[in-house]
Order: sequence, then C-alpha cells, then structure tokens
Amino acid sequence: MKSPFLTLEKPTRLRLPGQAAAPEGPVDPFMMYVAHHMFRRDLTDFAAAVPVTPLDDTGTWRALATRWELFSDALHHHHNGEDLHLWPLLEERADESEKIVLEAMESEHDLIDPLLEESAAGFAAMVERPGGETRATLADVLSRARTVLGDHLAHEETDALAIVQRRMTPRDWEDFEAMMNKTGSIREMMKVGPLMLKGLSDQHLSAVYTRVPAALKLIVRLGGPSFRRLDGRAFYYVAH
Repeated sequence: MKSPFLTLEKPTRLRLPGQAAAPEGPVDPFMMYVAHHMFRRDLTDFAAAVPVTPLDDTGTWRALATRWELFSDALHHHHNGEDLHLWPLLEERADESEKIVLEAMESEHDLIDPLLEESAAGFAAMVERPGGETRATLADVLSRARTVLGDHLAHEETDALAIVQRRMTPRDWEDFEAMMNKTGSIREMMKVGPLMLKGLSDQHLSAVYTRVPAALKLIVRLGGPSFRRLDGRAFYYVAH
C-alpha cells in the first residue's frame, strides 16, 4: 500500500521553528519534522497555560486534560512506531557507531514516558482536586518534559535522521509511513491532522500541502472546527 504522504523528486528540506537539523539525503521525512514541531509547540503551550489558568475554572482544566490526552496519544503513537518499525530496520543496516545512536533513541523514549504519565495524572488531579501545590507540581513536570523531549528531538533530527538518509531509500520511508498510518481511522485523522498543522506559517503550510494528497487536506479541513474549539478552550488564558 502506498503511503498517503507523497514525496517530491527533489524536495526542499523543511526547516521549522525549533528544528535542530535537516540532514541531506534521498529521503524526505517532512512529516517527521511536522510532528516534532507539534510536540515542541504543545509542550510550550501546556507549560504556559498551567500557571495562568484559574484554579476554580474546572471547564478549562477539563479541556486541558482532554487536550493533553490528544497530544500524549500522538506522541506515544509516534515513538511506538519508531521503536517497533524504524529503529529495528535501521539497526539491521547500521554500523557500530550508528547502533549506539539508535540504542540511545530507545533509551530516551523510556525517559519520556514516565513524564507523560505524571503530566496526565497532574491534569486529572486538577480536574478532580484543584490546588496550588498540585498545579506547581504539574508545572514542574511539564518543564522537565520540555527539556527531556526537546533534547531527544534535537538528537533524533541531528543524528538519527542522518542514519535514515544513509541507510534508507525513499521507498523504505514510504513503507514506514504506510505502517505508521495504516491503523488510523478517519475519525482519528480528523483529530490528529489539525493538531499536526496548528501554528505553521503560511509558507510552511504550503510546503506541507504540496506533499500530501487532496484527501488528507479535506480530512484536516473537516476536523478543523472541532479541534479549534477544544484547543481554544484549553488554552483560553494563554490566548487572552
């Protein structure tokens, strides 16, 4: 099955805010860069929202908890796909120095997972038993998550994706993306699509849209209103 994320013959490398590198090579991992941008952006937004959201605004805390679940599910799917499909494929082709990098990728994922669980518990607690101490603990966990995940994403963009360029062909990458997307329902894509593209500049959005089929753009458009309602509610005090 051909991946819905089509590549151009000679694509211009996508460089998004916060992105550490875009190694040259035959593969165009543009959706990887979009996902990384989304992870960085969301953790920044959550870290900004927690200190300023009033303790007694249960509706906003509930929206934040729901929005966190959307973010966390997307990150878990991304890392799980890498652990099950991408790193094992590369390890079969890697030299000894490259295997050290790939082992680090998996180890770094293991550091991130507990922070995601702590954050989810913190948002749930703010819905059920809001308090200043709980909020301070949640803010601290989010700060640590931003640092740990940010370091991991930079390591992946700089070193792991350089291995991708050396060891994979465009067809290999299409097969990996097809594997990543084969389990997603239309309903899930309607949630995740707008999540992925939030905050991209017109220039970057245009660069992404030239690489994806019309059907995917339609799914993103259909899911947009529902996503924006949740997102606006969750980050109301950041936006205002």
